[in-house]
Order: sequence, then C-alpha cells, then structure tokens
Amino acid sequence: MSNTGLYSSYAVLYELNNREFRNKLGLFPEDLRYLVILANSIIGAENAKRMEGTPEAVVRDGEEFVEKLMGIGSAEKEEAFRDIIETCILETLKDELKNCCPNCKSFYKCLDPENLSVGRLFERRVKGEETPELRREIAGRVEEALRRTPYTDTDLAHILCKDFRHQYSSSTLGAVFGRYLDIAGELRTSFGIDYEKIQKEIIHINMEFCRTAGK
Repeated sequence: MSNTGLYSSYAVLYELNNREFRNKLGLFPEDLRYLVILANSIIGAENAKRMEGTPEAVVRDGEEFVEKLMGIGSAEKEEAFRDIIETCILETLKDELKNCCPNCKSFYKCLDPENLSVGRLFERRVKGEETPELRREIAGRVEEALRRTPYTDTDLAHILCKDFRHQYSSSTLGAVFGRYLDIAGELRTSFGIDYEKIQKEIIHINMEFCRTAGK
C-alpha cells in the first residue's frame, strides 16, 4: 500500500475509533466522562501490548497517555471506575466481534484506500497542521469514503452482504477471547475488577457470536 493509501486507511480508522468511543461515553452520565476516557485508554493500551504487529512506539505512547491521565485523579479508589472498566472491556470486545464492514476481511478491498482523496489531508494533520477547517474536510471525505462500505454501522453485514467474511475464523476466535480474559486478569490485579463476572459475560458473548456466525 502506498504512503497515501496508508494515511487514507488511518483517517478512516481514526473516525471509526472515535465513533466507538462516543458510543461508550453515551453509556454513562456526563459527570463520569473522565473515568470513561481513562478506562477506554487503559483497555486500548492493554490491547495494543497484546496485538501482534503493534509498533513499540504506539504501545509506549498509549502507556504514557494512561500515566498522564492517572495523574489527574484517584480513579482507582472509586467504585464507579471498576464498573466502567468492566463495561468498557465487554463493549470493546463486542465492537471487535460485530458483524459489520470494518470487521470484514474485504473491508479494505471495498474501501479502496489507494483511491481515496483523504490520505494527503490526514497526513498534513498528522504532521502538525491542526485547524477546524482541515478536520471538517477530513471528516467529510471519510464519510464519503464509508459509503463504499454501507454496513459500517450495523451488526447485520453477515445477512445483508453476500460477500461478508468476518476477520475472525473459528480457529482464531479463541485467541481473541483469551486476549480479553488476559486483560481482565491484569486489571483485576490493578483495579480489583470482578474477573469472574467478565469471564461469564465473555462466555455468553462467545456463544452468541458463534450462534449468529452460523446463520
């Protein structure tokens, strides 16, 4: 993939990650927003450490960002924070398993990032050009690009698209659930979350995913 194509894919992923994050914020009252941001950042950093191919610089940046957020308050002492972490772990897993275009093996083929006009704009932003006008232009072009993948916001792509193939096969699914259980175990030690609760919910999600995948 060319440099422009890579930046185009980064722009799309950035927008999709923002959508998922906004959805998580909407699950909690506004006064808990800081805790949701912190929980989401912790889970993102833990995921990055465990995802094969994640650049070391990305892992390091994620950990440093979490450290800065942790310095703002004493979230680890708040009961609400443990509930938020538990919810965010499960919601992040569900996002990764959704039957939607971004989780399809053909996502980038349909998206065709090499021929998107947003790549050069996003490269300018990454390299320091940060203006409201540029952000709006990027958002508009990403929205236009996502029209090529019409089932981005649904969980029914496996029914609506005859070519849908999930990024995870039955042979790789165990590793995904194992990764989230590993994260839950780590955060049980750090923040005292209810590991058994997470384990039960993940088993339920596993069964549901396999049920819908068989349709």
